[in-house]
Amino acid sequence: MNWNSWRDTVECLDSLLGQRYPALHVFIVDNDSADGSTAAIEAWCRAPQRMAGAPMHEGVDRHSSSRPGVPVGLRMARRDAGTLPAAGPGCAVTLVESGANLGFAGGCNVGIAAAGPRDFDFYWLLNTDTVVHREALAMLVRRAQSDSRIGMVGSTILWHDRPRIVQCMGGARMDPRTVDARHIGENTPIEELAQRAPRVESELSYIMGASMLVSRDFVREVGPMQEDYFLYFEEMDWAVRARGRFALGYAPESHVFHKSGASSSDVVREFSTNLYYRNKLRFARRFFPERLAATRRVMVRELVKAALRGRWALVRIVASNLWGTALDRAIRPPSAPKTA
Repeated sequence: MNWNSWRDTVECLDSLLGQRYPALHVFIVDNDSADGSTAAIEAWCRAPQRMAGAPMHEGVDRHSSSRPGVPVGLRMARRDAGTLPAAGPGCAVTLVESGANLGFAGGCNVGIAAAGPRDFDFYWLLNTDTVVHREALAMLVRRAQSDSRIGMVGSTILWHDRPRIVQCMGGARMDPRTVDARHIGENTPIEELAQRAPRVESELSYIMGASMLVSRDFVREVGPMQEDYFLYFEEMDWAVRARGRFALGYAPESHVFHKSGASSSDVVREFSTNLYYRNKLRFARRFFPERLAATRRVMVRELVKAALRGRWALVRIVASNLWGTALDRAIRPPSAPKTA
């Protein structure tokens, strides 16, 4: 899913086209970008070349290196058109313009709907600020096919700028008492991965959305992602809704390098922080209402810590969610403000 970040998307696409997997079609959903993203992605597909300054990562193959200058078959569509145009010979990428900023879950749902329920056994939901190892998808599918109970599989997420350090192993564990979650294996050296990996699936509460393979049966039975979160907690919601029907899997050899960089815009940063706290309460009310009071107590402690450190923007955001005084600008999508 792309939103005003076509350079990241092109770098991700370049690595996706280097996957050693025989039946992959890439769907890119553009969430109403205002930076010319769709034209830039289309131009890159006509004449692929490596993005200037893009670092090399072990095990990552790129179309621009293996087939420099060879065009990538692309079809373009709009969500409001209702149907996709027929894919021409050699078409490898479909770019869907959503027509609005639908958030993470909304964009993923558009992509799944565009792919359709018949042609694909699995859907790989992948952040566009990633590059992927050439075997990343094959390892995910292998784990999914090894156990019919598994409906969702996660990768080993590594830091893009520290590729020997783990950001998370598959996903996170959640403390149901407070609905706080922590990434499993965060900041573990990759050399310790093999030792830690066998225990991960027993710890997983949900799969990290940066790389998440879901089966067709999972989507049919559990339904699409819940879109009212916009950002944060939608993966956790999906996993909780699937409990008792599908297991969560982890493919340790599926390596994904995630940039996960914070935005330089204060408006976007405050918007995201507000969503995190709003959705934390929404998730608790939806699934763990008996723990809502404990969740609120944790937020009060975070508010006090922020106040002691003079972080007044955070104090305002946490307080507005605790006591229902959220400012109008804090609940608008980040595309609304005009920024340079």
